[in-house]
Amino acid sequence: MAAAPVGAQNRCVFVGNIPYDATEEQLVQICEEVGPVVSFRLVIDKETGKPKGYGFCEYKDEETALSARRNLQGYEINGRQLRVDFAENGRNTDRNREKVDDPQIFTVEEPFLPPLEFSVNLRSCIVFVL
Repeated sequence: MAAAPVGAQNRCVFVGNIPYDATEEQLVQICEEVGPVVSFRLVIDKETGKPKGYGFCEYKDEETALSARRNLQGYEINGRQLRVDFAENGRNTDRNREKVDDPQIFTVEEPFLPPLEFSVNLRSCIVFVL
């Protein structure tokens, strides 16, 4: 697998375990303790309009993102400790970036899950999910 191209994904960190009552402004202030924030996106549930408890922060360079990962991990806000890791395309895949020379060796990809298939037995009206 080829190395990840240098770009926004190397400057973007996943911020998880965010309290539901935290505001985007509070989170930007916390992230700015590490360095200037280019953008912050708090993920909102489309159906309820409420935060999902995670977001993504983009910094101007990879070094600042690395510092955020080190210094904001476990940061307490409203009784919860933040989880911070590198993000790539919205998923944290660079978990071991500091530990190895080639972080792509440890890239974790989502498992393939086939679409659910339904079977209906009309005699007993039971739906089986395979």
